Amino acid sequence: MSRSTHAVELCALLVDETYGELTSRIFTILLRKGRLPIRLLSKHTLLNARQLRHGLAVLIQQGLVYYNQDSETGTTFYEANSDAAYGLARAGKIIGMAETRFGPAARDVVQKLFLLGNTSVSDLEAAYESKHEQHVNGNAEGSSVIPNGVNEHKASPVSSTGHLHSVLNRLLEVGFIEPVVHSMFLSPADTYNKVERGILQESFGGSTKGAKQKDDLKLRVKNQLQSIRSDREWKGKGIKRPLNGGHVNGVNGTNKRRRLSNGSSTVSSDHLYEDDGTRLEPTLIVHVNYEKCTVALRNEALAAFAKERIGEITSLIYAQGLRLLEAKIPRCRPDSAIDNVVDLPDGPMFTTKELAAALSHNVNPGTGIGKASGDQVNVRKLEKQLDARKPKSKEGEAGGDIDMGDGGSDDEPKVNGNSKLPDNDNDDDDPFADSPKPAKRPKVTFQDRLPASKTSDDRENRVELVKKHLLLLAADDSKFLRKCGNNGFGEWTCDFEFIIQKMQEAEIDAMLLENFGNSGHRLARILRKLGKLEEKKLEEAGKIKKKDVRTKLAEMQMAGLVDIQEVPRDSARTTQRTIFLWFFDQDRAATMVVQNTYKAMSRILQRLDVERRRAHDVLALTRRSDVRDLDPEVYLDVHQLNDFRAIDGKIDKLLCQISRLDGLIGLFREF
Repeated sequence: MSRSTHAVELCALLVDETYGELTSRIFTILLRKGRLPIRLLSKHTLLNARQLRHGLAVLIQQGLVYYNQDSETGTTFYEANSDAAYGLARAGKIIGMAETRFGPAARDVVQKLFLLGNTSVSDLEAAYESKHEQHVNGNAEGSSVIPNGVNEHKASPVSSTGHLHSVLNRLLEVGFIEPVVHSMFLSPADTYNKVERGILQESFGGSTKGAKQKDDLKLRVKNQLQSIRSDREWKGKGIKRPLNGGHVNGVNGTNKRRRLSNGSSTVSSDHLYEDDGTRLEPTLIVHVNYEKCTVALRNEALAAFAKERIGEITSLIYAQGLRLLEAKIPRCRPDSAIDNVVDLPDGPMFTTKELAAALSHNVNPGTGIGKASGDQVNVRKLEKQLDARKPKSKEGEAGGDIDMGDGGSDDEPKVNGNSKLPDNDNDDDDPFADSPKPAKRPKVTFQDRLPASKTSDDRENRVELVKKHLLLLAADDSKFLRKCGNNGFGEWTCDFEFIIQKMQEAEIDAMLLENFGNSGHRLARILRKLGKLEEKKLEEAGKIKKKDVRTKLAEMQMAGLVDIQEVPRDSARTTQRTIFLWFFDQDRAATMVVQNTYKAMSRILQRLDVERRRAHDVLALTRRSDVRDLDPEVYLDVHQLNDFRAIDGKIDKLLCQISRLDGLIGLFREF
């Protein structure tokens, strides 16, 4: 994360919002001053040794501060971890994603880890046992990570210690949480320097000579860093509890789930799973893995982008394909100091057959491919597209207009959608029928026999339908997928950098259209596509009047989105003998979006604090220990209840806006 002024302010506000003013003051000084020993930290923060110890203990447990003890002087240096601090802004997204994928129990565990930080399994067990006792005694804790005044005091979805171990094991397998090792407390720079210094002393006698030894040193350091990173990965160290003839979840220890007469399981997918017998080591320390969670959030953003461009069914199939790739991608962006960054043609891939097998049966791939009738097909637009693909002569290219990809009207029919038409011949709902049949409730009964499996023809037909959706994704301008083989009815991979670039362009285009209108938007797209151009060329390409071109370019230059380059024709550098070229800087525009987003998020957090201070009296009533388990309507009068609902609505809107702005940061910085 960049250390700009707005980024530092945002991280400090996030830490203050979550852990209090003491930790925020220490963290802010470390962000602004860099790594410091405790003596200088006490000088800058004006805190005594006791306050510093308490604040640093909280920050280190939450992973917000690195520390390293110098082997020569024995001095301990502390350094802020800005990436972990910004991760607090997307805590709600990560918790919601855990609930969507693995159910309310996983949500509760991830939420508890956000509150406790680096936590051992035994401490988690003790926390849940204490919570169960408090709930039985009628004194349960709230369930919100950032308290917003809402009383939500329900029973914990984690029913037992065995259930907790099963949830933790599942989250460790998918990578949402990871084991904590000692190397995580060192900053990346300290880790690299420590490894390099050790290899120099052991293999090279303290120094290297020549380019060959330097290259050998870099290779050994990279291998050692990869070994250190592999220690963080979960290797399935959980043990199965002996059943001893008892049952874990079912009869005689079997974990089979009884099915209903309609073929569905009594539990929805992996959302509700009880104790499966897995037991983790009590001394195992875990925390939230932000890198893996960012990969999952990127996949959700890509699926939403595919839904916007193609359709819902295709986006669901694309999301499942990305989830297959997710298991092979530990982080969004590789580290050049550790990873072997090589321009390989193909990355992680999946086959059509694997995707069809993993796809939920609730998704019908046959409804996403439209079968339009003749009157619904826009033949004129199709002919225009075919003509545009034909090679043009040089004369036609010189005199023709430039197609900037403007879309057609919104009234044109969509192809990717549900092609089924309502059946008008069905007269079951006819009110004038002689003997109308009453609607029957579906009868739910348990059965021990599984439903009949699908035939091979049905499976092959499903694979073919899935393949059509994948071809749609590969044929799109954004290149959601790329075919890289023919095994398993086709092998597919995803070029994430290209897709993210397209998403960034779409976001910047939306911003330009809103701030500078159609003319400014069109000029920016022309400059992005054709590069540096003179003002006269812009008038011809954009079909815009000279006066409007100058006005829009001046506005965009004042905003920092476009700039001008002077190219003199001779050494005199006179105005008449100088060419003025306008250009659009995509990287500068992305940087401006990020900085403005940091600033907006900081202002929202400040406004959130102001609103809470204004409603302090009402919120203080809701936090009282004697009434916090009750509905606010019971102990608040009419005016207090109205004030409470008003502040609750404001807080929800502000937090929702922070979540939306976080999507921009992820798109332009982390995906």
